[in-house]
Amino acid sequence: MNPTLVLLDASAFWRLRSPQLDPDRRRRVAEWIGRGIVAASTPLLLETRAGRDLPPVDPGELPWLWFTERAERRATELQHQMRAAHQHLGVPPLDYLIAAVAEDHGASILHYDADFERLAA
Repeated sequence: MNPTLVLLDASAFWRLRSPQLDPDRRRRVAEWIGRGIVAASTPLLLETRAGRDLPPVDPGELPWLWFTERAERRATELQHQMRAAHQHLGVPPLDYLIAAVAEDHGASILHYDADFERLAA
């Protein structure tokens, strides 16, 4: 994988600190961050700041992908499509928004969350 733009999901953000993450994967993501191709969006900031303690690294320092009206409309379309296919149960509403903002900006999503695989199918 040689991405040009990657949107970081909270599942990957927290996994990057895990000692169980493959060291090669950690180095690759660090390289992407250094090249400025790993971005954040509002859901990541909200999710990482929701706990009692703040994360040691602020995702707000990453390049930012803003929500557009088109992305908001796409998120509702995705939810409608998933509902029509009876695949919507268990998909958090923020995941629709994350998928839509990534699509809107032409970004891949760096995640460890099966819901994004379901949304991409």
